[in-house]
Amino acid sequence: MTSKISLFFRIFFKITAGFVVLGIFCVAGVLVYYASELPDLNNIKTAIRVPSVEIQSRNGKVLGSYGDLYEEVVQIKDLPQHVVAAFIAIEDKRFFRHFGVDFIGLARAMYRNYISHSVIQGGSTITQQLAKNILIGEKCVTYHDKSISRKIKELLLALWLEHKFSKTEIMMMYLNRVYFGAGTYGIEAAAKKHFNKHATQLSAYEAALLAGSLKAPTKYNPSEHRSYSNNRAMLVLRKMEEQGYIKDAKAIEKENINKVKAEKNIRCDNSQYFCNYAYDQAKKILGELDSDIVVITTFDDDKQKIAEEAVNYYYKNESKTYKFKQVAFLCIDRDGAIQAMVGGIDYQTNQFNRVVQAQRFPGSAFKIFVYGAALEYGYQLYDQISDEPVSIGSWHPKNFGWKTRGSVSVLSGFSHSINSVCIRLAQSVGLKRVSQFSKKLGITNVSEEDMSVALGTTPVTLKDLTGAYAAFMDGYFVAPYCVLEIRKKNGEVIYSREEPEPIEVLDDEILNNCRDLLHEVVQAGTGRAAKVNNDVYGKTGTNGETDAWFMGFYDPEKYEDEGCTIGVWVGNDILNEKMTRKSTGGRIPARIAARFLKNLTDYNNKNRKNKPKKKEQEEDDDEEDDNNINNKTTKNNSKINNIKYNTVKNSENKTEEHNNQYEDEEIDYEESCEDENTYNNKEENIKQIVEDNSSQEENNVILLSPESSENRTNDKLEEFDVRNKSNSKLEDFLDSIDD
Repeated sequence: MTSKISLFFRIFFKITAGFVVLGIFCVAGVLVYYASELPDLNNIKTAIRVPSVEIQSRNGKVLGSYGDLYEEVVQIKDLPQHVVAAFIAIEDKRFFRHFGVDFIGLARAMYRNYISHSVIQGGSTITQQLAKNILIGEKCVTYHDKSISRKIKELLLALWLEHKFSKTEIMMMYLNRVYFGAGTYGIEAAAKKHFNKHATQLSAYEAALLAGSLKAPTKYNPSEHRSYSNNRAMLVLRKMEEQGYIKDAKAIEKENINKVKAEKNIRCDNSQYFCNYAYDQAKKILGELDSDIVVITTFDDDKQKIAEEAVNYYYKNESKTYKFKQVAFLCIDRDGAIQAMVGGIDYQTNQFNRVVQAQRFPGSAFKIFVYGAALEYGYQLYDQISDEPVSIGSWHPKNFGWKTRGSVSVLSGFSHSINSVCIRLAQSVGLKRVSQFSKKLGITNVSEEDMSVALGTTPVTLKDLTGAYAAFMDGYFVAPYCVLEIRKKNGEVIYSREEPEPIEVLDDEILNNCRDLLHEVVQAGTGRAAKVNNDVYGKTGTNGETDAWFMGFYDPEKYEDEGCTIGVWVGNDILNEKMTRKSTGGRIPARIAARFLKNLTDYNNKNRKNKPKKKEQEEDDDEEDDNNINNKTTKNNSKINNIKYNTVKNSENKTEEHNNQYEDEEIDYEESCEDENTYNNKEENIKQIVEDNSSQEENNVILLSPESSENRTNDKLEEFDVRNKSNSKLEDFLDSIDD
């Protein structure tokens, strides 16, 4: 019996030993296999990364950065002791006592994760984190790889690093490679990005902010989520105190808490919308990026602050009343340089840029293109047009808020945004001419078959519409742009914007008449809320309860360099989320424009240097003093037009009292163009144009069907054809930018 038991144990031990040996060979085989997939450890690359792009304002202020940001390698001996201590305290307190793997920390992390039924603590050492960064950098694993394979490779590389390098060298490699979020690698790049200083200048609190951010770089980003990052930094400071690296964490917290509270009340600026757009434009200019670059832009920090203040003011005080959730704003100078851009209320919560990405119906803001085509066709500002309601097939656009007078001047029809007048003009000149006029100003997608485009059913971006309105400042085509120059990090200029050859799209007569139209809107029409001074021109627009616009420009005679074109859009991203019926372009958009222009003129007046007047301006001032007649710009209403205007105005005064109830600021005449029924048939091509000539003949009103108008304006048609031929250069240019 004893011999049988002894035989059993001998066989058992032999089998067990065989399995152990087999297991050792299997493990060794697995390790050898994964070790063969590790990168060349004797020639580890410094970085495999996306080139960095730094966006700067015109005056050199850094606005943002993209790609993988690396700076020069920082030596441990040059860093303050509290910088290294912060990372050790929160990431690996036994860093100097383990050989690359901390089994105590690993066991503790596993236990805490088990009892909490979630992953709340990691067990990776600093050496393991460095190994992971190397593997990701060498593209041996991906960032989101959570496989056993990656863990084995990470473990093997960590052991090799501990064998190959000293603890100081490992810490140096770690701090220079660790990822801080937003494409920022290494402590030097992080210090410059978040605090605009070198890593060697970091305070204990700043070091704690950076060390604390490693757990979740986006959530604890010191620049964007200071409240979260501050709480995390306090935890780091307490750990540093517990481990003897600092004496009083509370004192450091008390010293910095006031700074954090002050920053909580400051809304994160939305210049990131501009940065993203400038980054995209730089990539389009250069194509494939193969080196770090610096992009110098047209951005004006002062105008951006003024724009954001105006937008935030009305959003805070009026958004609930008028039920809007988003605002977009754009300001460009005379030649199209983008100076301020607000793509939405809060970039942190929504990065969709409503200035360049959203295509919305402009409503009555489009009417200037119809009227411009009519003026080129031969109409004059004081021609009388029927304001009776029109019907085209099943489409019956209304003149909401306007009581018919029988006829009004072209000028009054535009300033009060009367739908029927605009439609009759579009019928008369034809949609082809409206489309041609729009295209040469930069709006290239206008239908030539759907009459509803006369009331603004052509989707446009705020950027394109603002650029088109800028043409009414000087009569030249304007394409908004934002990149002035692109340089390499060493200062070598690889792109510099060249001023394009000016393309005249409006002759002096048409330009002055269009400016008269836009000026009258602000002075006495639907845009009265934007009347800051006599130098403001513009047009309001509304699309039902979904879109509200103010488009216009500020053109001071004495300081032309201060002129600018602005576009304001107010609405909701979801079309079914309606604003109130009173949310017209003459309300919040016009008021935002007014607040911006008022603050801008105050700023310019305060900071303007004493510039000598131009000779032409001095002569104009002398003539104004002698005659005391015309106080408007040479591009604005002529003396003859003022006389005509007074004559027509007197003839309309008889019915003015009848309409006074609609002149109240709380009701805009243009609300008519945005009646829901206006757009019910948007997708139908209107093939029949109804000619209602009888009532027009009885009232001696100009007949506005295309056929009846052609006989009256043959001479103007001939002139129009000549203008179109002269715009061949413009057409070629537009074709080149369509892509």
